[in-house]
Amino acid sequence: MRSHVRIGLMLTLATVSLPAAYAYSVQPMIYSLTPSGSGASARITITNSKEGLLNVEIEPYSVVADDAGKRTFTPAPDDFLIFPPQASIQGDKSQLFQVRYVGAPTLAKGKVYVLRVRQMNTIDLVKPQDPAAQTQTQLKMSVNFNTTAIVQPREMTPKISVERDLAPDANGILRGRITNTGVGVADLTRVAWGLDRAGKQEAIAQDQVKYGEAIFLEPGHSRDIALSDKIRTPARLVLTQPGDKNGARRS
Repeated sequence: MRSHVRIGLMLTLATVSLPAAYAYSVQPMIYSLTPSGSGASARITITNSKEGLLNVEIEPYSVVADDAGKRTFTPAPDDFLIFPPQASIQGDKSQLFQVRYVGAPTLAKGKVYVLRVRQMNTIDLVKPQDPAAQTQTQLKMSVNFNTTAIVQPREMTPKISVERDLAPDANGILRGRITNTGVGVADLTRVAWGLDRAGKQEAIAQDQVKYGEAIFLEPGHSRDIALSDKIRTPARLVLTQPGDKNGARRS
């Protein structure tokens, strides 16, 4: 008689590139809201790509990040209205969620929230094995998604600059530090990263820059960064944020 080994697994994701086994998708993963008016609302679409029923809910958290990009979450249920707060989504169907910021209408600087999509039921996944095997591994998986909401008036903008230029560590990895001296939150996924070697500039891809798990940089905060180990030649870091004509560099 074949027996089953059951393993429970919960994942929390903040990206949109997912194996098909993850069963559902969430869009958008990062978005901007204003403290009041029509811009205080957004729509989140959750799509169930499997045959079974998907039960989900959305939970709001206030978020801050340290210099390494590690996030700290604080529940913020009073800052958002979410409709519906929970839903059961049939297989191959989608559910639209309306979220609205109802926190402080006046902000001195931008704030960051995570609206976590939490799966309340599990999905059974059976790992293929040799038909002659006496045991079969069965995974019970629950997947959560962290969507990032940046809340700030449209006139609030970040100002990113290089606080400490690139230098190799003991292993030859180029490391540096950036800072945000503006009053708006910076979306690091929209920054154009580049290198300056003796006056000659070249672009580097987003996936070659490591800045921790937080994809945002708050006003008045700094972030340690590291480049891919494929980039070894000494160079100066150049940053270009949306709306900039020239790269930002340390003065």
